[in-house]
Amino acid sequence: MVDYLDNEANEFLDLISANVVKARKEKGYSQLKLATEIGYSSASYFGRMEIRKNGEHFNLVHLYKISKVLEIPVCELLTPSLN
Repeated sequence: MVDYLDNEANEFLDLISANVVKARKEKGYSQLKLATEIGYSSASYFGRMEIRKNGEHFNLVHLYKISKVLEIPVCELLTPSLN
């Protein structure tokens, strides 16, 4: 059961990262621009969260800030796209 939950959790984190990338690109933001807008001085850590390198992922505070900067509801970052 734990392995199943871990797999589902990783799929959920992958979905969130994909949604962040999609929303960022739709709003015309580079990784660097969005990273600096939410408080990072470079895009490297932000980029690792987008591609989930080494298990990096966005936390709730990141998602809140991203939703405010991109002017989208945070739920759009958490749910599968209808498109």
